Amino acid sequence: MSAWPPEGYAQMRLVDPFEIHVGPVFETGPRGERSFLFRVDEQHTNRRLVVHGGMLLTLADLTLGAAAIDVSDEPSVTLGMQTQFLKPARVGDVIEVKPEVVRRTRALIFIRGDFRVTGEVIFTAGSVWKLLGKD
Repeated sequence: MSAWPPEGYAQMRLVDPFEIHVGPVFETGPRGERSFLFRVDEQHTNRRLVVHGGMLLTLADLTLGAAAIDVSDEPSVTLGMQTQFLKPARVGDVIEVKPEVVRRTRALIFIRGDFRVTGEVIFTAGSVWKLLGKD
């Protein structure tokens, strides 16, 4: 990807005080079908100069959480997350994910995502979100 961000992507408006520090994250697509991009910068790496596992976990929580918001007008919280670190990502790599809502009940949403660099899966995450009810 030479142009940054790629055409059709817009910077995601991050509102969570913690997540604001890890962006920017870019998005495209309609609500419920969004894809997300994140470019690894030096501040996102560990001492080995690969993306920090905590950064990937935060990115998963942020993007899978956005998918939870897309399918429900209720606030929700992460109930649990299962992840697999498969390959490293380095400075300059662009990580892409299109979250998939696997199942929704009255109280829970199950979401998964494959995080890819140039088409290759580097990290997977599955999460369960607890719906908190309407305010």
